Amino acid sequence: MPAAWCGLSERYGGRLLRRGTKSVLTQAWGGGIVLGMKSYGQFCSVARALDLLGERWTLLIVRELLSGSRRFGEVQRGIPRISRTMLSARFRELTDAGVIERHHESGAGPEYRLTPAGLELAAVVRDLGTWGQRWLPHELQPRELDPRPLLWDIHRRVRREALPEKPLVVRIELTATRRSSCHYSLLRRAEVSLCDFNPGFPEELRVRTDRRTLIGWWRGDLAFRQAIAAGLVLEGRREWIRAFPSWFQRYLFSAVAPAARGHRVKA
Repeated sequence: MPAAWCGLSERYGGRLLRRGTKSVLTQAWGGGIVLGMKSYGQFCSVARALDLLGERWTLLIVRELLSGSRRFGEVQRGIPRISRTMLSARFRELTDAGVIERHHESGAGPEYRLTPAGLELAAVVRDLGTWGQRWLPHELQPRELDPRPLLWDIHRRVRREALPEKPLVVRIELTATRRSSCHYSLLRRAEVSLCDFNPGFPEELRVRTDRRTLIGWWRGDLAFRQAIAAGLVLEGRREWIRAFPSWFQRYLFSAVAPAARGHRVKA
């Protein structure tokens, strides 16, 4: 929510809502969708959809659920810079709106799933990602090099059927930072895990690279041979080194060709 408020407040559902001058009272409409955030005050369906979906983090939460995340912690690993408080608030807003549903499994924490209204946002997220891959400049600012969402995306796009039958650990060492950081990916056909420590298996493969090179390969800017020429080092059994790139589906939008450099928009 925006930081500046006009000091007005309203009670809704037992909790205090702070409102700006253009906020609207939360109300159910259109098959259960609820709007309670700042409003553009227009009849236009684009404006009304943005009343709900245009808040910061909201579409990234939808992206994570579309990508297979189900639990609170999984969504936060895909959006590591969102606070737990903000994520909880966005979950409540989307649940109240009828975009997601909360399910309780016996003996486990709640799961979040998209409703039919939420699933229909897949086309919106896909088109937004395609547009960004094509038209935004591919040169990344330092603030865009956070390795956590990168490694989380790599971990969830493993082609399990292509993995060796024997479980193995890949050690990923990221360089060109104030201090090198190591992460561990446990690859097995039954399950893939991303850890900050070795889960107890031999380190069969070791990847050492800087963040820009790893992002460049993952995003489709570099072929794997080009990434190696740029400094990516892969050590381990020769047969697994050769197979390593085929174990991943790559970034969802990696096949989208960027627009000519002179025609891209300024970020």
